[in-house]
Amino acid sequence: MVLVIFNLYVLGIIFLVSGIGKAIDSYEFSQLIVQYGFEYFRYLAPLIILFEIIAGLLLFLGARLKLTSLLSLCFVAALTLAYGYGYFFADVAECGCFGHFSILNMSAFPTFARNFAMIGALLFIFLNTDGGSKLEDRSEIIVMACVFSAVCFITGYTFVEHQSDVTRYIVKGKNINEAIENTVLGEFLSPSADSTYFVFLFSYQCPHCFNSIENLKQYERLGVADRVIALSFFTDSATMDRFNYLFAPNFEIKNHPPEQLFRLSNSFPVSYYIKNKTVQMEIRGLLPSGYLLRNELSALKNTYK
Repeated sequence: MVLVIFNLYVLGIIFLVSGIGKAIDSYEFSQLIVQYGFEYFRYLAPLIILFEIIAGLLLFLGARLKLTSLLSLCFVAALTLAYGYGYFFADVAECGCFGHFSILNMSAFPTFARNFAMIGALLFIFLNTDGGSKLEDRSEIIVMACVFSAVCFITGYTFVEHQSDVTRYIVKGKNINEAIENTVLGEFLSPSADSTYFVFLFSYQCPHCFNSIENLKQYERLGVADRVIALSFFTDSATMDRFNYLFAPNFEIKNHPPEQLFRLSNSFPVSYYIKNKTVQMEIRGLLPSGYLLRNELSALKNTYK
């Protein structure tokens, strides 16, 4: 019984964190489904998120365990098959299982190992529990309703087709208008006052980063910046070699220990435009084309000072 309770708490937390991570940017999750090769299933992204939240809450509260564990087992098995298809046939390296919490996303082997462990734990719960308790405690019902309502709102808010205007990419982060030596970026770069720089933080296993690489390769040629520098963290040589083979980057890549890079950001990709030794623009998520960004920089030259 202790093992069942332990499995319920662990699985409940995994489902909840996964669902919340996807809900924070449900549109990006829908695009990941497209990358997996299932374009017409991208509209199911909100339903997948809400199922994870409901399953996580029910498992954590120990309610309706027989049905919940069976449906969750089928759900994880289906996602594992989908990821396997994406990995072997669509060059999807990272599962994107935890959405916005990219630091928790894993490469292929750990992802398959985790999913098989979850399937085993769910099967154990299914075989060793009865129907489970009903939701009769008022406080539990209120908690479920509040969490579910909040996730519904976030999912709906973020599940929108992104507008084509390049300004949607730009955010006003804490580093904007700061001299680079006063930011964590100063640990990675010593810019010249007479040059402009575009710094791109990425992960070798991040599908959102992959979608930005071809645009990034345009930036020096189109005059977005004098120099493009990519920052990532050390990983195994096979992963880095595969990245270089697939994308043939024409920009400098500097690798650092993960703990150092995470001081700057734990969400990828994120980029910075630097001029006059000052961070003048921060871009989170996919990069716009070089042509659009160059025009935007020209239009906003009096905005970021």
